[in-house]
Amino acid sequence: MMGRRKGEVVRSFLLTLLAIFVMFIILFPVYYIFVVSISPGSTLATTEFHLIPRNVSLDSYREVLFGFSGSKLSENFTGTIEGSAHVQDGRLYLLEGTIKGEVKYGPFTGLVFEIPVKNLVFDVSTDVNAQGQLKGEVKGLFILTRINDDGTVGFAIMRNVELKGGTIEGTHVSGPMEKYVVARNSGTLRFTNIGKFVNSKFFGYLKNSLIIATITVLLTLLFVVPAAYAFSRMKFFGREHVLYFYLMFTQVAGGLGIAGLIALYGMIVKLGLYDKLPVLSFIYAAGSVPFNTWLLKGYIDSISPDFDEAALVDGASYLQIIRHVLLPMALPGIATVSIFAFIGGWTEFILASLLLTEPNQPLSVWIYLLLGGIGRGIDWSYFAAAALLFALPVFVAFMLAQNYIRSGLTVGGLKE
Repeated sequence: MMGRRKGEVVRSFLLTLLAIFVMFIILFPVYYIFVVSISPGSTLATTEFHLIPRNVSLDSYREVLFGFSGSKLSENFTGTIEGSAHVQDGRLYLLEGTIKGEVKYGPFTGLVFEIPVKNLVFDVSTDVNAQGQLKGEVKGLFILTRINDDGTVGFAIMRNVELKGGTIEGTHVSGPMEKYVVARNSGTLRFTNIGKFVNSKFFGYLKNSLIIATITVLLTLLFVVPAAYAFSRMKFFGREHVLYFYLMFTQVAGGLGIAGLIALYGMIVKLGLYDKLPVLSFIYAAGSVPFNTWLLKGYIDSISPDFDEAALVDGASYLQIIRHVLLPMALPGIATVSIFAFIGGWTEFILASLLLTEPNQPLSVWIYLLLGGIGRGIDWSYFAAAALLFALPVFVAFMLAQNYIRSGLTVGGLKE
């Protein structure tokens, strides 16, 4: 008896070690990406790897969440202009000076800049000749496409610049500028925290992903719940074969690959639905209906039909049965379907890259496009941080709904 118990302990210990080893193999890539994300200047080409990084830095996460990184900013600005100038024949000639401006988002300042300028010409409403130091207020459109590592403006353009009001040796001047101002590797610029948040590419793509995934979940539930109830409870001709055929058809259609994408693209463009986020969600939801209907039907089958019959006797309609009886009791199955639909809408990138333009593309496409920097000095710390942040919502959703998912996948509904 003692030897048998000892053998069971040894067996349990060995199985535990095996489980730990398997989990280590499965989770090691995730841990490796995490180490890369918090290691400054790390690359996958290094010959060394430390399980515990020597230098820890959150700069990559800060850059992903609140970095500009070359995306285009185009916003109205207000500011001041100072410099040596003279007025002659209704024109103000600014020989050399500085424009100090700021971009606001509502009442909050998003960024401030200071750019040296020279040889600017304004059309002003005065014929009085004067010269001296110009001081005035300006407004216009500030377009920024690059910031240098040292904080200087890499490339920016100021368009539609207008001198709202100013003085030069007692002469009041105002008027529009003839040209636009180009700033290349000159001047300084500073984003505030509000500006970093608003202009972060990550949050823009995150918004698109949330819209697509949320609409996908809602549409999936709208189609799947009634369909699963009908297949589980109602008797109609071909009930035993329709869902099998539907599943088989979607698998065959999925195998068409590029031909299917071309046909889908042509149809979307012909209908004028190109670059519409809800359309993409509708496609995702339609593609997931067969599998999720099958999944939810299996769970509803495990719920006793006596509840439905009791509700019918009390005068409830089928919609009331679904809402007040089925939904509360089938919550684990519905949660499982919702998670699968959310993951499908969150992670898909082929259709998203094909049917959406860059401003409307989700995080999945942005993450994929980051890989385009391979061979051209991609920042692997930046990529690793972006990849982990992209995976975080799915992880959180699984953690919050894990009990429902476990019950939904094991078909643990109420039984007679």
